[in-house]
Amino acid sequence: MHDTVAPATARCQRGTAPRSVPEARLSFTGPLPRTAVHKAADAEVLLTDARRTGEDRFMIAALWRRDHFLRHRGADAPSDPFLLVESVRQSSILLSHRFYGIPEDHHFVLCGLDFDLEHPLPPQGGSPLPVLLDAVCVPTTGNPRRFGRRLETTVHVAGLRVGRAGLHWEAMAPKSYQRVRFRGVPTGSEGSTSEVPQVTPLPPTWVGHCHDRDVLLGREPDGVQGPDTSWRLRMNRDHPVLFDHQSDHIPGMLLLEAFRQAALTGAPRVTGPFLRLSATFTSFGELDRPVTLHARAAAGEAGDECRGVDVMALQEGRVLASAVVRGAGRGATC
Repeated sequence: MHDTVAPATARCQRGTAPRSVPEARLSFTGPLPRTAVHKAADAEVLLTDARRTGEDRFMIAALWRRDHFLRHRGADAPSDPFLLVESVRQSSILLSHRFYGIPEDHHFVLCGLDFDLEHPLPPQGGSPLPVLLDAVCVPTTGNPRRFGRRLETTVHVAGLRVGRAGLHWEAMAPKSYQRVRFRGVPTGSEGSTSEVPQVTPLPPTWVGHCHDRDVLLGREPDGVQGPDTSWRLRMNRDHPVLFDHQSDHIPGMLLLEAFRQAALTGAPRVTGPFLRLSATFTSFGELDRPVTLHARAAAGEAGDECRGVDVMALQEGRVLASAVVRGAGRGATC
């Protein structure tokens, strides 16, 4: 395995001046061990290397071998922002273990994430895309017994600065995690493996996919809600990407993909490339209980050509997570 020097400058669109990228020797030749980022399948590992460049600053390398989080869309299609989200999520786990001494048995709790792209991600063009994250890790708690961090990254894809992405998480020892995870959960429900009855999926093309297994939205069975603004969450625990490994709760990335699908198919909807997303996770979602997703037009901002879409996931009256999704100006309809 050889090292590759990260470029000292990144190219910018429309002839603007190049922007400085700190140099670091990073390898892009192969993925890290899957245990380093808590993955069960080698194919799901996006990161290839990481180097510390300051007390809480890091350079992280990733290689995107596919252009979409769930399926291939073709060499000319823009790369999927959810590949960026997953790269940042894996980075939080890698940095925690490798540089902050978090033991392997600790649990990672996703609190929030966001990204803001200056333009759509470049297409893969038939070959893997090298990705460089210039990252700063900031503590979010002053309690020495708790490990909470905010990872803020500047993102370079194939030498081009494309925007930023951030993630807030906590790492918890097993006993602490058990107390937090099952607080308020009825006795006997811990780690339940029963299945939620499946609802009829929306047509795959409505949510940007080809197969029913990738559709996370179904009609509410009672039919009382507005058909274009409310859906029942579908969970396939055999899905090779969304359930890459066992989980005692609904994975955060599954909820994000459901939010994406809701933003694509609802009224209002985002029809152009996703450029901005901000999500907050507030409660653990139980695997054996139904979840409803609601979408509505987001509050407008000065100068926006589209207001974007607010999406929320609820389970038995509890908000599990919420997000605001925005697309490229004229690529969205409200």
